[in-house]
Amino acid sequence: MSQLGLIIKNEYKTDISAKSFWIGTFLVPLLMVGFGAFAGYMAANSDSMMAVASTMSSSDDSEFTPLKAIGLMMGMFLTLFIMMYGSMIFQKVRVEKTNRIVEILATCVPGRTMMLAKIISVGLVGLTQILLWALLIVAMAIGLLAILSTSIPWDEILRPEFGMAILWSALYFIGGYIFFGSLYASVGAMTDKNNENQEYMAVLTFVLLISFYVGQYAVDHGSGLFVRVLSYIPFTSPIIGAVNAITQTSPLWESILSIVILFVCAWIAMVFSGKIYTSSILLKGKKLSPKDIVTFLKSK
Repeated sequence: MSQLGLIIKNEYKTDISAKSFWIGTFLVPLLMVGFGAFAGYMAANSDSMMAVASTMSSSDDSEFTPLKAIGLMMGMFLTLFIMMYGSMIFQKVRVEKTNRIVEILATCVPGRTMMLAKIISVGLVGLTQILLWALLIVAMAIGLLAILSTSIPWDEILRPEFGMAILWSALYFIGGYIFFGSLYASVGAMTDKNNENQEYMAVLTFVLLISFYVGQYAVDHGSGLFVRVLSYIPFTSPIIGAVNAITQTSPLWESILSIVILFVCAWIAMVFSGKIYTSSILLKGKKLSPKDIVTFLKSK
């Protein structure tokens, strides 16, 4: 087995066997259901929120369709997943940089291989977690339908547009995860000072939050020029492009072009982040200047 495969296998097994993985896997869905129920209860008992909802539902310029509901939820989930698994990559790199394990690895494994192994292993962990969540959701839905003595609406579930929504979500998640995962890895390797790391993390988090809020706006205004331009920019396209594709606001060729640009930029981000990672992972206590980063990017 190659060095990359060995590192991925070892890190995947380590993460899967951790108690925190299983606690988070089973606790997060319960927290989400609990939060949804609490938010619904508060909204139902709030005159102001009910008035806003009534105003929105009575609007004539936009109809809240099932595809818009899916786009709204997927925009939220994609932001959450990219942020969560990107932070996992960041923490893994930070731990190795601070406890000097990476010094041993660097003697026999190229830096780019180590970075790529982090991205792939965390991605596999995330995929495992998402699949487990999907199984839990399906099991709860089947149980609820059985209790209510209601048949499963297969005609609605198997509608082609719902299948396309899942496909678009998967493509944008993979491209966005690789793009932001590379940035999170390079940020974690840049410095071992917590205050500087938090500054870099704050920038990435801010960008993702902007994408999230614009994505919510795009549910009803996806045809606007501002939203369509952002759907081509890799920093915002994983969420905004996904919302436009799911709600079918953008023509098919625009969504395909957005995906192609995202994956090309993800590959470029991996190349440049690999250079920064390789050059800076062994540096201790040094504050990198823009000149240093440019020098790293020029390295072979």
